[in-house]
Amino acid sequence: MKIQKYIFVMLLVSLSLGVQAGNSVKEMTVNGLKVVFMPSSKQTVAAIMFFKGGTANYDEKQQGIGALTLAATSDCGTQKYAKDAFKNMADKYGVSVNGSARYDYGAISMECVKPYFSEGWKLFSEAVNHPVFEQKELGLLKQKLIAGIQNRKSNPDNTLSDMCMKNTFQGTRYAYQVPGTVETMNAFTQDDVKNYYNKLLNTNRMVLVVVGNLKEQDIRKMVEKDFGNLPSTPVKPMPAAIATTIDTNSLHTESRKLSTNYIQGMLGAPAFTSPDSYAFRLAFNILRNKLFEEVRTKRNLSYAPQAFSSTGFIPYSAVYVTTTKPNEAVTVMVNEMDTLKNDGFTDVDLRNSKSEYTTYYFMGKQSTYNTAYSLGVAKIKGSIDMTTHFIDHIDAVTLPQMQKIFTEYVNGINWNYLGDESVIDKDVFNRKVE
Repeated sequence: MKIQKYIFVMLLVSLSLGVQAGNSVKEMTVNGLKVVFMPSSKQTVAAIMFFKGGTANYDEKQQGIGALTLAATSDCGTQKYAKDAFKNMADKYGVSVNGSARYDYGAISMECVKPYFSEGWKLFSEAVNHPVFEQKELGLLKQKLIAGIQNRKSNPDNTLSDMCMKNTFQGTRYAYQVPGTVETMNAFTQDDVKNYYNKLLNTNRMVLVVVGNLKEQDIRKMVEKDFGNLPSTPVKPMPAAIATTIDTNSLHTESRKLSTNYIQGMLGAPAFTSPDSYAFRLAFNILRNKLFEEVRTKRNLSYAPQAFSSTGFIPYSAVYVTTTKPNEAVTVMVNEMDTLKNDGFTDVDLRNSKSEYTTYYFMGKQSTYNTAYSLGVAKIKGSIDMTTHFIDHIDAVTLPQMQKIFTEYVNGINWNYLGDESVIDKDVFNRKVE
């Protein structure tokens, strides 16, 4: 159930949340810093400083350095505010400042209500410009993150997710564990964190997004004042977006005594730069609905079967199920993919999927944070058009286009299984989609 909620949230983000009126979004460059501003009538304001690269900025031995460093910017005090003073001011004005890390980027974010935007901006700019990474507080944060890593291992969904990424993308940066490992986190020093942040703090790696009931000229002045003297040195470009192809089946298992078995199959996906990327997402939304009907409604083999696609720089798609009858559930899932690949999608399938995506899109518009987040991710990927004209891209998808791209990338499956290994029929998991 937890993974279903996570997938739904990530689906909203990936659907270019919050923006279709592209003409209202303003892009500017202020002293080398790329800024995206979108005015909003809502009384909440979101500001997010994105840092490009994510796992592309470090090697395997530094897994978790991004998560630690960006969390520390708001958790370990700044030059102006010690940790407790920073927290007290944030609590007083209802301001949320957080750092986070992902595969392709990291971010420092701020949310507040408009009347306290000035106070929120002060904390935000301090966290970006002047984090101190105080030794004692950094040590406490490391222990907190290590506890989170250990707790993550005890959660079956998280374990399964880590298995999938490691087994599918071995030898690439997507096999890294973004939260880090106990070993890497323990090894990080204050100097490691400072050096990594100094690497990030470079206008050629940064994108600032602000969404709120504000004026463009005011934002420009604030950016000039508080972010006008950021370092600017040449950096390597982001690794190019690629497609992922999986042509053969494989099965990776881990034995664990659980009340049910956790299964996820990883499949290929087109690069997000492909014009067929939108068609592929619609196809997997249809597959998700088909699996729900066949696996849960008709056969009661699982509470929450899923199908989804990820549109990172290294993309993938997946099918997921928890079940006490793994062979039966996997057989039904592969049958459904076979049917869609050979018998094809229908006009009704496509129309309904477009309608669902439109609904998800407008649901996302309710949050200024989600709007800002989607704009920043799109900018990192190359163009805010991915967000501002998302519905146009979805509406333009044709049935032949969707059929072609689904057939091209749904072939082999990298199965990952957590649970009772004794009940597995390997022949079931060796069956390709044909």
